Amino acid sequence: MADEGRIRVFIDAEAEDYRMVTDPYDHSPEIMKDVLDFLEQLGLEMVDQFEYDEEFDEDGNVITYLCERDPKVAA
Repeated sequence: MADEGRIRVFIDAEAEDYRMVTDPYDHSPEIMKDVLDFLEQLGLEMVDQFEYDEEFDEDGNVITYLCERDPKVAA
C-alpha cells in the first residue's frame, strides 16, 4: 500500500494474479512512479491497457493488471 492507501498492489504469485488498484483522482504521480519503479525491481510491469477493457472496483478505483517482465527484455 502506498500514498495513504490510494495506491494498492496485490500479488498472488501462486495464482499468477498481479494487480494495482488506484484512486483515479487522488493519488500522487510521484509516488505512483516510485511504486512502478519498485514493481520493476520485483520483475513486474503493467499489462498494456489495450489488452483488456478498463475495470473499476466497487469504490470506483481503477484496476491495472500487472505481469511478469520478459527476462530477455529486462536484462
